[in-house]
Amino acid sequence: MIMRELMTGRRPFCDKNHEAELIIEICDGVRPLIVTNAPEGYVELMQKCWHPDPNKRPPVTDLEYKIRKLLLEDPCKIMKSPDIGPITNNPHAIYKSKTFK
Repeated sequence: MIMRELMTGRRPFCDKNHEAELIIEICDGVRPLIVTNAPEGYVELMQKCWHPDPNKRPPVTDLEYKIRKLLLEDPCKIMKSPDIGPITNNPHAIYKSKTFK
């Protein structure tokens, strides 16, 4: 999720209520939308990090190596995108811990 937030400038599921329904959807495999202008290889790496089985996600050392390699092969440029900019979070989106009832 951090890789997606870095890519888009938006928190995952910022447009949805953070209630039981969203938790169930995430457990069922729902993931945030992926922007199409991402660097080649970045999206694949990000999706591997979203694997439902934590044991099948790449270790952080692999992530560091692959991200460095991506940057060396194709240095990223900061660009304006209609997907990035001021946003309004859903009023029921929660970005800090709370007791779920």
